[in-house]
Amino acid sequence: MKVFNRKVAVAVIVPILALFFLTAYKHFILNSGLEITLPISGYDPRDLLSGHYLIYRIDYGVENICPDSLKSGERYVCLTDKTFSYVEPSECVTYIRGTCQYSRFEAGIEKYFIPEAQAGALESEVRDRKASIVLSVTSSGKAQVKELLIDGKPWRER
Repeated sequence: MKVFNRKVAVAVIVPILALFFLTAYKHFILNSGLEITLPISGYDPRDLLSGHYLIYRIDYGVENICPDSLKSGERYVCLTDKTFSYVEPSECVTYIRGTCQYSRFEAGIEKYFIPEAQAGALESEVRDRKASIVLSVTSSGKAQVKELLIDGKPWRER
């Protein structure tokens, strides 16, 4: 009977600990990273809103981003000098780490959770107005979305 209780305890405690550490890691990124604001635009007007997530395209200001999307592996966008690289940039102060998917650079920051009640209005505001996101970027290139801005103001204030 004790073996069963141990298995149940492990089955309950391990997922709780994993969720705790994931939350702590995301919180660490938000609080320790450099704050950067980048413009965004609607990704696909037919499917801008996917569930409760607003999906968008980030304008990194980099020309010829992900020119060869057939190669797999990590890619880097240097925000300091607006360049794209296949290797981790040693001279770049601020960069974002990601991958290339279908000729798009993806760093896990391409969608933002919004409440269902504001979904329709926010979708059209992102499409019709100047929208941007505030990111927290760590020195290792990991980025986390902090806020969605519409015309320079947090979307909750609109």
